[in-house]
Amino acid sequence: MCYSVGIKISKKQTVKVGGLPLDLDPIDIPVQSGFSYDQWPVIFKEQQGAEKVLRPSMMHWELIPSWVRNKKELEESRKKYTTLNIKSEGIFTNKVAQAVVHTNRCLVLASHFFEWQEIEKQKYPHCIQIENTPLFYIAGVWNTWTDFSSGETKNSFGIITTEANEAMSKVHNVKKRMPTILDDARANSWVNEHLNERQIQEIASYQVDSSIIKAYTIAKNFQQLQDPTTPVDYTIFTTQTLF
Repeated sequence: MCYSVGIKISKKQTVKVGGLPLDLDPIDIPVQSGFSYDQWPVIFKEQQGAEKVLRPSMMHWELIPSWVRNKKELEESRKKYTTLNIKSEGIFTNKVAQAVVHTNRCLVLASHFFEWQEIEKQKYPHCIQIENTPLFYIAGVWNTWTDFSSGETKNSFGIITTEANEAMSKVHNVKKRMPTILDDARANSWVNEHLNERQIQEIASYQVDSSIIKAYTIAKNFQQLQDPTTPVDYTIFTTQTLF
């Protein structure tokens, strides 16, 4: 799955999504756990008048179920299941995602993410990046949730995950999942609201090529470090090559 991500945009930059230039402000979050239920940068289409306009925004990471009526109920629902990730295989049957996947798809911004490899009953964390790509897109779905107790309204999202490709199967070697990382063409398509179910499913299940995956071991306490991406060597890896 994908529960820890990081992003670094050193200075204001412009990206093109669907032919539209979008300005991204500088941001530096070396690592964030989804279980902190915090804000994360995404690109989504927002209704403005009669049109939907593509724009970047900070959004609550956790696709909040529409039937959850307040924060207390939300805390209870978290004990039963997580909506930080949505499996691509069940995107049309997932009770939370199915209501929005046809209309509310977004791009989650990231520079790297983290996964654990299990060897001889020990787990070793890895930082995963995309070669020569300091900023990439992960497929996501979003909704607007209202807390009926307070009247507060917030946008929330979940990350789409797919079956691991060859490279990620070696890293995330137990559950064998990975985020659905999209190239520019698929990212442009993902935020097109006119996709049919077959097109949505194809993009949601897409596996980025193993040849551009860069993975290396890091400290087991990486979430507490100022730079969680610093490489750390473990003796168990000295006689083998990850890829």
